[in-house]
Amino acid sequence: MSKQRLFLSLNPDERVISELLLIQQKLKEHFSMNNIRWAYPDNFHLTLRFLGDVDSENIIPLIETLKRLKFEFETILFTAEQIGFFPEGKYPNVIYAGFKEIGNNADILTGFIDRIIYNFKIKPEKRFVPHITLGRFKRTNRVKITEPLSTAIGKFTCEFDSFYLMKSTLNQNGSVYEVLGKINFLK
Repeated sequence: MSKQRLFLSLNPDERVISELLLIQQKLKEHFSMNNIRWAYPDNFHLTLRFLGDVDSENIIPLIETLKRLKFEFETILFTAEQIGFFPEGKYPNVIYAGFKEIGNNADILTGFIDRIIYNFKIKPEKRFVPHITLGRFKRTNRVKITEPLSTAIGKFTCEFDSFYLMKSTLNQNGSVYEVLGKINFLK
C-alpha cells in the first residue's frame, strides 16, 4: 500500500506573498553572509496540521470528510507580528514570519481537524503556531541570533476563506507541494 506525505494548510493570496517576498528580501540582505536556503514563494503556507505519511486509499475519504465540515465563520484573519526562529534562541534551523490571529477561528478549525484525523488513525500534533517559513539555515552554517529583527517585518493582515490538503514530495532542492483538495469555510 502506497503512502503520501500530507499536511493541512492555510495558503496566502498574491498580496500576502508579495509582502512576504519583501520581508524575505530584507532578511537576505541581513543574512547575506550566511548559507540559508530560502523558501520559494509557491511554498509559503501556514501549516495547520502535519499529517505525515498517509495511506493513499485514505486521501479521498479524508477530503470528503473535511468538505462536510460546517463552520460558523467565513474567514480566519491574522496580522504579521514578528520574525522568529525555530528552535528559539541560539543557532536556529528555521527563520519565519510569525502571525497573530484576530479572534480564535484557527483554534476552532484545528479542533475540528484533530477530531477528524484521529478517525483516520493520525495523531494530532501540538498546538498550532501560526508562521510561514521563509528560509532554513544550512546545518553547517548556523549563526547565533543576538538582535531582534522586528524592523524586517511590517504590519499587514492576511485573510483566509479556505484551507487545503497538501501533498509534500521531498527532493534534493527541498519540498515540492501539490494541492490535493481545497475546503472552503462557506458552503
